[in-house]
Amino acid sequence: MLSVSPCIRGLVFLQLAVASILGFAGGETVKSPILDRIEMIYSAPGDLGQMSLKQLEAEKAARIQDLAVIQRMSGTPDIARQKFLEIIFEHDDKRLRIVEVIPGLIEKYQITGEFRTALLGYRDTFDRVIRDARNHVHDLEDYKSYDFRFSAVYMSMMFKFSENPEIQKRIIADMKNPDTLIGRYQKEMADSYSKVEDNRYLVQDSYSIEELERAIAVIEDEITRRSHEEL
Repeated sequence: MLSVSPCIRGLVFLQLAVASILGFAGGETVKSPILDRIEMIYSAPGDLGQMSLKQLEAEKAARIQDLAVIQRMSGTPDIARQKFLEIIFEHDDKRLRIVEVIPGLIEKYQITGEFRTALLGYRDTFDRVIRDARNHVHDLEDYKSYDFRFSAVYMSMMFKFSENPEIQKRIIADMKNPDTLIGRYQKEMADSYSKVEDNRYLVQDSYSIEELERAIAVIEDEITRRSHEEL
């Protein structure tokens, strides 16, 4: 197993905390804490096969009632999801300021040679490739893919600092200080991320609606199967 230094672990934790949408471990994507519900709230009973038709009908009716209440209270889910995307874009605008931060880091830490060239390469990737990818984001599903790309490039850049332990140590310390360039950037990330968290309710109802519709469909399938067996 790959051994990861405390410095790298700090950088990785910070990236996962402020990148906002998608994290990854071992090369595999994981659910987004913002764009995916981690735990399902509404589902069909797990023991449908043991339930009577009367019980199945009652379970279906209960979920139909819950669905009606949520739909009545949530307004238009598509509008809410679009509003949430706009708030996420505001956060992303802050994240993309990394293209301004990188040259400042090069100057402050007097980074030269191949390391400097590599960091400028990351800046160009963020400024061209990542910005271009964002132009193709039209909904929350698009944003998941875009955010994974952003996070992968950012993570790669953070690991690059491990090649220079002294600079790595300094940048980790500066990240905690809002009076430094990188510290100010991280504070802006945290502040804008809190706004995203505060508005996450905008998409929660849409998850509930999808879960209830799936649960109702599963129960209906069981009821239909039983009805056919009785014919």
